[in-house]
Amino acid sequence: VICKRLEVAFERVSKGEDVRLIINMPPRHGKSEIVSIKYPAWILGKKPQWPVLVASYSGDLAEKFGMKSRDLMDSAEFKSIFETRLRQDSKAKSSWLTTSGGGYEACGVGGSITGKGFKIGIIDDPIKNREEAESRLYQEKIWDWYTSTFYTRQEGKTAIIIMNTRWGLNDLVAKLLNQQKENEVANEKNYDKWEIISF
Repeated sequence: VICKRLEVAFERVSKGEDVRLIINMPPRHGKSEIVSIKYPAWILGKKPQWPVLVASYSGDLAEKFGMKSRDLMDSAEFKSIFETRLRQDSKAKSSWLTTSGGGYEACGVGGSITGKGFKIGIIDDPIKNREEAESRLYQEKIWDWYTSTFYTRQEGKTAIIIMNTRWGLNDLVAKLLNQQKENEVANEKNYDKWEIISF
């Protein structure tokens, strides 16, 4: 189900449409493996010029995703399927490029991404634990980062994919859905319309 939705998201962005997708799943169900590691590699296999940005609650974790995706693209299996190749002079774990100018950028939620943009923007579990989930201050920090930093880094029509375990009623997903509802009630014409997959 998830892979099919991700394929549709890619096709829609390729046609010049925005995509907004929320995936809610419990911990330890392989969502990061699919969405933050294999999906960026698949995207860059097809569109090596696209910039992909992946953020998680920890910069170190996002860097780990970037390393695994990079190594996948450097594998013989990947090279037998796709023509995309990595630049030899830009292969850091958290930031690397293809020879066509696209690439993968990893960052921690709340961190700086100045000078970076994305066609595919992925937020992978912005909340680490119950303590963060119950902190109103931390939730506001995530929201401020999303609206003032992450959201402003879009390059044209994009896909924003938020994949997380729901911890509470005041998290990023809740705020986005409340915002969507407010826009619907106000009969706004242009606003983010989120598709939700929940397991």
